[in-house]
Amino acid sequence: MRNFRDMSKKLDSTDFKILSLLSKDAQMAYTEVAKLADVSSGTVHLRVKKLKDLGIIKGTTLSMDYAKMGWKLTMFIGIFLKKSAQYEDVIQILSEVPEVVKIHHITGKYGVFIKIHAKDALHFREVYQNRILTIKGIKRTESSMSLEECLNRHILFEE
Repeated sequence: MRNFRDMSKKLDSTDFKILSLLSKDAQMAYTEVAKLADVSSGTVHLRVKKLKDLGIIKGTTLSMDYAKMGWKLTMFIGIFLKKSAQYEDVIQILSEVPEVVKIHHITGKYGVFIKIHAKDALHFREVYQNRILTIKGIKRTESSMSLEECLNRHILFEE
């Protein structure tokens, strides 16, 4: 497995410029990226392929406003594990819950931290009680409700 230091040595300012441009708009045409990065479109194609091969670009995602689609509740749950060794089993089961959109193994008072989208409080309660709390390996949880997402972005690597 490659470590981060090995990968970072293979990146230059052109790579970081391409990453920044695509971070702002993943659907930007490579010809437009090339123009803004002051390189050829062939260079952009080769660099993006390299970044994918290195595992730096994992894919592209669609940013959605869940509230406008009727999913009005965003919850964060800190999960205390019964035993640290149960981490992988808990993560596997959590990843099968469609409403769970982010899972982090963290340091601090929780072992796992997750983000959930739900249509409303009743939907959240159903997911929480029937899908989360029933997972073997979870000792207890603490939940917080998001009132508003104020920022969601990638790091921009412009020099």
